[in-house]
Amino acid sequence: MVVKLLQTEISRLGLDCAIFATYEKVNLNLFYLTGYVGAGFLVVFANGRLMLHVPSRDLSLAKKVKGVTVSSGKKLSEVLSSNGISVKKAGIDFANISVLDFNNLKEKLSCDFIDLTEFMEDMRMIKRSDEVDLIRKACSITDEIIDKFVKNFNNFKSEEEAVAFLVYSARKRGCGIAFEPIVATGANASVPHHVSSGKINNGFCVVDFGVTFKGYCSDVTRTFYVGKPSVSDKKIYHDLLGAQLKTISFVKSGALIKEVSVESEKLTGEMIHSLGHGLGIEVHEKPFVSKDTKISFKEGMVVTIEPGVYVSGKYGIRIEDDVLVTSTGCEVLSKFWKELIIIK
Repeated sequence: MVVKLLQTEISRLGLDCAIFATYEKVNLNLFYLTGYVGAGFLVVFANGRLMLHVPSRDLSLAKKVKGVTVSSGKKLSEVLSSNGISVKKAGIDFANISVLDFNNLKEKLSCDFIDLTEFMEDMRMIKRSDEVDLIRKACSITDEIIDKFVKNFNNFKSEEEAVAFLVYSARKRGCGIAFEPIVATGANASVPHHVSSGKINNGFCVVDFGVTFKGYCSDVTRTFYVGKPSVSDKKIYHDLLGAQLKTISFVKSGALIKEVSVESEKLTGEMIHSLGHGLGIEVHEKPFVSKDTKISFKEGMVVTIEPGVYVSGKYGIRIEDDVLVTSTGCEVLSKFWKELIIIK
């Protein structure tokens, strides 16, 4: 299906083909189209034919990909020429190709290039059902790990040790981590992207964590309380939780992302970060859920909704869920308990 959408764009732009490069750091657009995780090039021709051109060390990986022709040994330009393929106009993923490789293609092919980066990012916003299933599974695993994290919390001597537990738990489940986890306790929680370090402090504890399952990400944040919260602490937390739940109720196909962000800040006050972001094979991808985004939510999008309140040097609270936009509204994919958990 996704290759057909790209093929339609290739035809619309009058391209002979689209070229994607990938290196040790996988080009996620190429992974999205094929599932391939090695190095090399993917060429998608106007007729829908796919060719992977890879170094010999990755031939075994490439041969596992269904529906593609695999080549190796020569330079890509030489492979195209030897097969009588003339390229006068090609799409290219400029955000994911090295300057060296682009200059070589430009010299050898002598053709015009059109940037397909934005098209690919936009196409990835709407998830297929199989993608949703993988994100749903990633969320389920994340929920289970956070549950174990809470039960083991009193064993942690430092924020680093708490982070290590999350990473180990993900690896033990056969998952990667979607990003470096955040465990921020006490005043450290007032920094949204705190680098976890030092002792466990009393007060609010923000845990921001996600896994990758078969290439797809989760991103979930929960805030706990270490010690004994005051009446004021409980009220601040439950006010934010109420705002988060209300904001999620605004998420539906056709709702303007900008307006949902504005309405959310009427409940929380102005936030120092955006309300959320798209989620898929990248932990941060389109659509970005902010007051600057002009598009509407559409069925099939998966986004985070993560309002937060922060008082510098004192505390921070953030509650984040992964949300699927459906035909009738939305579905929250992350299920872990959101009422305030107190860890004594």
